[in-house]
Amino acid sequence: MKNTLIILALILSPLGLFKTYGQNVDSLFKIEKTNASEISRTEVRVNALALLVGPAIDLSYEYMFSSSNGLGGSLLLDLNGDNYGNQKFALTPFYRFYFFDTRDYGARGLFVEGFSSFSSVEPYAEFLEQTDGAFIEKPKNNEFQWSLGFGAGRKWINKKGFSFEIFLGVGRYMLNTDRTDEVHPRIGASFGKRF
Repeated sequence: MKNTLIILALILSPLGLFKTYGQNVDSLFKIEKTNASEISRTEVRVNALALLVGPAIDLSYEYMFSSSNGLGGSLLLDLNGDNYGNQKFALTPFYRFYFFDTRDYGARGLFVEGFSSFSSVEPYAEFLEQTDGAFIEKPKNNEFQWSLGFGAGRKWINKKGFSFEIFLGVGRYMLNTDRTDEVHPRIGASFGKRF
């Protein structure tokens, strides 16, 4: 019986130490605990996919109302003219709803978004026939377009506030589409930071 008590005391004594000194374990191993209320609600991102493939500059800003939704805007400036449904310039406000992963930093995980886009779009090329039978391209001006769309994606964020997200969406132009595309993509792989 005495041996059993000694063995039981040896097994339980480390548990007692961790219970007594448990509050210091975090400081011993320098574990940082974060509170969702301490995290800033603003995030700035750059779409690396647009920059590499475009080339286009696509910057986004998002304000998180809670751990499950956010409102933001994106500014696109196409430097080449062959991408993004022939958008040369686009201002895209969006609203996102995040699913599943709302702990700690919140506003991460899977999301769906509704968006609108106010764009300057390059119209289709038109050709004029000359008297000698040759064709020349008719000069064209960019046209204003407005669209509504839907997208989905996934966002990851680390404890330092750096984020990465991938997303894919499609928008439909609501104005006259005789000389422009009817739909345009919203696609990206963005890196960002919460402040």
